[in-house]
Amino acid sequence: MTSQEQINRVDQLFPVLRLLEPSSRSALFSAGQVIDLPTGQMLMQQNQQCRFVPLVLSGQLRVYTVSENGREMNLFRTVPGDTCLLSIACQIKKQDFPALAEVEHAASLFMIPVQTYHQILAEHPAWKNYIIVTLYSHLTSVMQTLEAVAFSRTDKRLAEWLLDHKPDRSRTIRCTHEAIAIELGTAREVISRLLGDLKNQGAIELGRGRIEILQPAALHLISQSPG
Repeated sequence: MTSQEQINRVDQLFPVLRLLEPSSRSALFSAGQVIDLPTGQMLMQQNQQCRFVPLVLSGQLRVYTVSENGREMNLFRTVPGDTCLLSIACQIKKQDFPALAEVEHAASLFMIPVQTYHQILAEHPAWKNYIIVTLYSHLTSVMQTLEAVAFSRTDKRLAEWLLDHKPDRSRTIRCTHEAIAIELGTAREVISRLLGDLKNQGAIELGRGRIEILQPAALHLISQSPG
């Protein structure tokens, strides 16, 4: 049973649920439950059956795929006020989960059982509108990722990534080459080579699990270059 405090959190982030009839709201919050998951916890494995539809109350989920050679590629992230559209699509098409979903930052989720979802939300007009808006947001994100991977130079995207992730009051980025490669949809070896080039140019300094930004202007110049 969901507590009143938890119901208030769900309503605040998902106001569309306030449009439900009182009886539907009662059934929804009686069946659903709030769970807390730590960073690194796998929420869904590939080809796993979807039994719940998660609504994110706090933290962040990462949905990604893994190629045959073991390379990961991020598809999209879900943040507070968001839901995993792949879970919903699985219910519509009656298919297993086609990717992987991991807790990227410790998360609190309101888990709606599939049967309850179909009984209450699947045919609700306001909920369908919410799904369309969320789908557009996720589709735009995926299209931007694919466009960057297909058409933009990797050195340019790397420079942009470094500038975007530099802390405001520090020049140190704590991140591995592998993690950057996953973000940019390329191989770790490519990122290591490009970071080595930037080091030789004096733009950065490399350490174990960290990157020191020495010349932001040099990175900005690369990020603004054509191509």
